[in-house]
Amino acid sequence: MQRYVLKMFADGWREWTPAMAVVGVISTMIGLCVHQYAWTMTPQFRDAVAAAGAPLAEYQILSITIYVVIALVSWVALTVVGKASVHASRHTHALWLLLGASPRAVFLSTLYILLIVSFCGAMMGAIASTLLSFWALPAFDGAVSPAVDMPRFTVALWAPLVVVIISVATAIVGGVVPAYRASRIQPGVALRTVQQPDHKSTSSVLRIVSGSFFLLIAVALVAASKLDQQLASAGLAPIINLAFNAGASALIGVYLMCPEIVGFLFRVLHKVFDVTDLVVSALGTRAAAARSRMNVTTIAPLAAGLGGVGLLLCALGSVGAVVQILEPGAETNMTDTWIIIAVVIVSMFATSAAVVALSARGRGHEVALLQSAGMSPRQVIALIGAESFAMSLAATLVAAVPVVVGGVVCAFATATALNGPPVVEWPFKMMSLGMLGAWLLLFLILAIPTIGPLRNGPSAQLRGGGV
Repeated sequence: MQRYVLKMFADGWREWTPAMAVVGVISTMIGLCVHQYAWTMTPQFRDAVAAAGAPLAEYQILSITIYVVIALVSWVALTVVGKASVHASRHTHALWLLLGASPRAVFLSTLYILLIVSFCGAMMGAIASTLLSFWALPAFDGAVSPAVDMPRFTVALWAPLVVVIISVATAIVGGVVPAYRASRIQPGVALRTVQQPDHKSTSSVLRIVSGSFFLLIAVALVAASKLDQQLASAGLAPIINLAFNAGASALIGVYLMCPEIVGFLFRVLHKVFDVTDLVVSALGTRAAAARSRMNVTTIAPLAAGLGGVGLLLCALGSVGAVVQILEPGAETNMTDTWIIIAVVIVSMFATSAAVVALSARGRGHEVALLQSAGMSPRQVIALIGAESFAMSLAATLVAAVPVVVGGVVCAFATATALNGPPVVEWPFKMMSLGMLGAWLLLFLILAIPTIGPLRNGPSAQLRGGGV
């Protein structure tokens, strides 16, 4: 069976490039963290910091903050990609079961191909992070404290191995449960349609209950920021912490309930297009809804990324504005903030792009059916544009929830602190650019696989069964 899996991967490795690319990107960031940790532990680095009279804790605290963010982002990204990779090949799993393979063999083979995909991506990430470390780490540490004469960077030989192990293990963990379900699926259900939506299960109910619980926590924290008159007197740090805690609770809540929220938004958007007689746009919205039902993690990573970045900019921007009011001309170092923003944006955009790309496998057959139904190539492209627009708009609206929660907390707290009007820096520009960037990215991912089928016509795709 392993030999067949290797042959299948070798023949269709291009279909796995989105998953390998995301694992590579995440592994690169993990690798930079591992190399940074190894370098700051060397005697040369510690001696250079001590000679300059700079506190070593300044590097350690900043590095640990970024480590934690990258660890959380990496866990979400790699587990989501692992799940999406297994889900994308459920048609193949059903064929294996029909041909007589045992559920155990299907389970192990599914994990085996996920192991191959994640290992290839992790190797690329380990190599890239090692090469980037020679430039990125001295530049980062030099920005933290310019007074330190940084020694020449040296690579720890064990670091690339740790990167590969962490990346592969995390991706495998994300694929274990989907692989088990795939090995127990009824072949007829998987073969009936590739886009068979998942049924409600105990895990779905638990997810909804947990999401509601976190949203209630966010509401309670917002109420506390309004009622607690002693909050502002404690300084700016409690304001930031409360805004982050409230926004993070809302972010976790909407992330867990993203399929239900997105489904509602798609129904509303479809109704709007239907009432205005925008038939192609309505069909595109239905396609986006079907894609999100097929895999609940299609839009959630993108919404989480936009929401997290928006919350960070809103909270820190609001506090920064208060600082400028109280201490005009005061300087703030935002190096760690911009690094975290870059990490979140790259990771979550890449994760959503990979999930959508994996779900778009077999897109040629869909395009052929649309052309056979009378749609012109221009209408097909317009449908893809509407589908990608619906997904990006839904992700942005979901992401706005934690941003609004954090902003309301900042408004209540700053009004009390200044004894005047509230000071809130709403990240309208970033959210708008994020939505446009997501729209363009998703459009390209969905449109590129249709170029060949649109050029060749529907007959070739329908003869080959869309494979």
